[in-house]
Amino acid sequence: MSILGIVDTQSDCGVSLIKENKIVSSINEERVVRKKLIGGFPYESLEELLNDSGESEKDIEKIVVGGILTPPWFARKIRYIQKLENSIINKKRHTKLVGKLSDIAQNKLFLHINDPTSTTGQVLRKFIPSIFRGSLPEKLKKKELYFINHHLAHTASAYYTQDRSEVLAITADAKGDGVSLTINHCKNREIKVLQVDSAFNSYAHFYGLVTAFLGFQMNRHEGKVVGLAAYGDPNKIVTEFPFENRNNKIKYKSKWGESGLKYLRENLKGNTREDIASWLQTRIEENVTRIVRFWANKTGLRDVVLAGGLFANVKLNQNINEMPEVNSVYVFPQMGDGGLALGASLAYLKPGPQKLKSIYLGPEYSDKEIYEVLKTSGLKYYKSNNIEKEVARCLADGKVVARFNGRMEYGPRALGNRSMLYQTTDPSANKWLNKKLKRTEFMPFAPTTMWEYRDKCYEYIKGSEHTARHMTITFNCTTFMKNVSPGVVHVDGTARPQLLEEKDNPSFYRIIKEYHKITANPSIINTSFNMHEDPIVMTPKDAIKTFENSKLECLAIGPFMAG
Repeated sequence: MSILGIVDTQSDCGVSLIKENKIVSSINEERVVRKKLIGGFPYESLEELLNDSGESEKDIEKIVVGGILTPPWFARKIRYIQKLENSIINKKRHTKLVGKLSDIAQNKLFLHINDPTSTTGQVLRKFIPSIFRGSLPEKLKKKELYFINHHLAHTASAYYTQDRSEVLAITADAKGDGVSLTINHCKNREIKVLQVDSAFNSYAHFYGLVTAFLGFQMNRHEGKVVGLAAYGDPNKIVTEFPFENRNNKIKYKSKWGESGLKYLRENLKGNTREDIASWLQTRIEENVTRIVRFWANKTGLRDVVLAGGLFANVKLNQNINEMPEVNSVYVFPQMGDGGLALGASLAYLKPGPQKLKSIYLGPEYSDKEIYEVLKTSGLKYYKSNNIEKEVARCLADGKVVARFNGRMEYGPRALGNRSMLYQTTDPSANKWLNKKLKRTEFMPFAPTTMWEYRDKCYEYIKGSEHTARHMTITFNCTTFMKNVSPGVVHVDGTARPQLLEEKDNPSFYRIIKEYHKITANPSIINTSFNMHEDPIVMTPKDAIKTFENSKLECLAIGPFMAG
């Protein structure tokens, strides 16, 4: 059986394919159309997935959609409205009108759609599939169609891609189908919801609002605020944190959209943005860990799995990992809305929980395809007899290497196949390399570290080694790591590593192994292969264009060295 998963939210969209219970491919639209976090129907990534997998439309038996009312039905009916909201979110941060109306529509209608006695719900259950079919290619319009609610899809993505049968699953994001947070007891393939919180009480929305207040882009630059927080003091902010949590019931006490920004301007003026960022990060950590503690103690569950955009916050994930009530933490690597296509498919299938076998689920290009692009590029190039050894030598010589190889990574992190690599010994790299890439970051580049040296480099990693394969959590660095790799250690003494075993990515592992032979250092800088505000590269053509724009020294593309 072949199942096509689709997600078409305002801020991300994409597709996935599961065949005979095996995850075959997952691609997000941004990589294909070259517009970061683009929403709408994933026309281009659907075509790319079918071409890449060799699957034809007639082979698809079922289509599963992540999100019932995300986007609202009227946005699916008139795709222009969906794109309009995406434009407003990305260019103007957020508006009171669009944000509030969207959340009211989702919150109120979601209650009806889940109520079998509701006449409104019955109409919606018939109405929404017919609207959605209108966006499907002609050959897919008559396929069986299922909708999975937004947060159930998030929960399934985290539960079914790790190997514990019974876990506490927590999802949190700005909003999805009228909801911002859920707590779930997952056992024997089944998911039981324990707590649901409305979109109007959203921690992630408030984090985005403060992100906008600090001059960054809401729903895109929250990671900058996480890094900035380490430079501030949360205790210098006297403004009350606008959330109440009584008997584990969350209540947001502030304003939305432009009114919320006005509230922040009035109450936070005179404070540095470092202190504001630190206040925000610290209070979010306190609030979320309080919820985790409550449910861990109530259920006795000590293994926690996480999904939803809030858990792109790697410092929050570290705090959960270090709680005495928690034995292990796993974060689904495509934790945001882009992961809902795969999550919805898994929610429909209910497979036995098992570790995600590979994060490399995107397109792959043959040596011949790469060669044809290089021929017309104007770059000097040659085929290497040992590309991994050459890359390692370039790194040891202090050069930055752009690496393109194999299948593209799934999710927001580059994990060796669409990466820019550099040595970890240079603490100034964050400044000059980000300048080359036109990025503004407050957190240092992340390292990839050989699996065998994980305990030598990081503290308190037990139980979270698997999620660290995907760069979704920070750890405190050991003295050894601080001494040999100062270029990747943040001011708070943490780093966000990719822990790499040879079986995960043999070619990438050989690069670091060869580098280790030369330098005795088991870590290298691994940052995504893209310019600022561009998606990670997908094709050889993307790679060459980005390499030329970045003006770096070396491009290792497939078996070829170019420059």
